[in-house]
Amino acid sequence: MILKSLSLPALLTITIIAMASQSSCRHKPDISYLRTGDLLFATSHPNADGLDQAINDVTQTSKHTDYTHVGIVEVDDEAVWVIHAAPIKGVTREPIESFLVDQNVVDAYRLVEEYREFIPDAIEKAHALLGLPYDYTYMLGSGGHYCSGFIYTIFEHYGVFDLEPMTFKDPRTGEFHKDWIDHYKEMGIEIPEGQPGCHPNGLAGSAVLRFLNRVQESVANKPISFLSFGEY
Repeated sequence: MILKSLSLPALLTITIIAMASQSSCRHKPDISYLRTGDLLFATSHPNADGLDQAINDVTQTSKHTDYTHVGIVEVDDEAVWVIHAAPIKGVTREPIESFLVDQNVVDAYRLVEEYREFIPDAIEKAHALLGLPYDYTYMLGSGGHYCSGFIYTIFEHYGVFDLEPMTFKDPRTGEFHKDWIDHYKEMGIEIPEGQPGCHPNGLAGSAVLRFLNRVQESVANKPISFLSFGEY
């Protein structure tokens, strides 16, 4: 067979081209309704484990959403961008197409009218924070940013979102979630139980946001790229 005669690099090249072709054939979501300042909330990737599931387990609200990540939209003449804080990447600005590749279900929310005047300043602040590292401690003011903490920070001056005591305990057992125990043990710091913070499910449940539309449905068979850490 021809495949048997090909070298490993050649086979890898063929595989990559095939995957790229498959990706290009996926249905592209309609994003024409998105506006600067809209927030995109994403659920955990089907192939992710560890902190992604731990985040969802300990941050459930009465709305029973399953979000583990959030970013803010910026629309200009060139593209639709998403600015967000992500593991490995840190605070980054990327085309929405690149953002969606690393997400599962993605929902769009929009600020209610009275808070939209603060969006330009928030975007300016977001640009000023580009390049800062991801905050794996999930503690505000630590020098980096985790995803929901980043959104809180860029709107902080206007009091758009509220902080709440963070918990890392599994509500089913009342005990610290094993993945959080392992995470903070590896970092060599105490679990910041009760410290003020925020999380995607909490932001999505805020009275200042209204659900807009589902941007992307579940992509259970999509390969995972960088979500080895939870995003909070």
